[in-house]
Amino acid sequence: MAQDITIQKLADAFNIGRYQIDAWISRGYLVPQNECERGKARIFTMRDAIALGAIVDFARLGFEPARVAPHINNLHGVADGDALLVIYEGPIRLSSQEDAAFMDSDIPAPASKIISPQRLPEIAADPEVRSFAVVNLNDIERRVTKALSAD
Repeated sequence: MAQDITIQKLADAFNIGRYQIDAWISRGYLVPQNECERGKARIFTMRDAIALGAIVDFARLGFEPARVAPHINNLHGVADGDALLVIYEGPIRLSSQEDAAFMDSDIPAPASKIISPQRLPEIAADPEVRSFAVVNLNDIERRVTKALSAD
């Protein structure tokens, strides 16, 4: 039987306060999959925990949680190992073809993708990518699993 993921377990896993988690939920940065029932503690899913961990890790890198929130809606793994969530800034191609048209502006909107670590050099070497930040989603899952097994 899977262990319930409580707000206290998440606070322990990410070394943040319960109030911070509640604040991010109330501001809409984290939208848990389970409804909160009056008088009962909310039970979080592993997907919720990984999304929260991504917000925490990017916040520690200096990102505002409001800027990270749009990038955590469709988190998933990759088939060949660790999954990295990369938030990057650069021109947005209108198709995957190399010579495709793209939208560019003085301050382009950040985009994100989930990749394997082997693909990170592609982003780093892309001359059109102006900046990027990365968090390891599997490491986040490992921290949650460790906090759950601490009992």
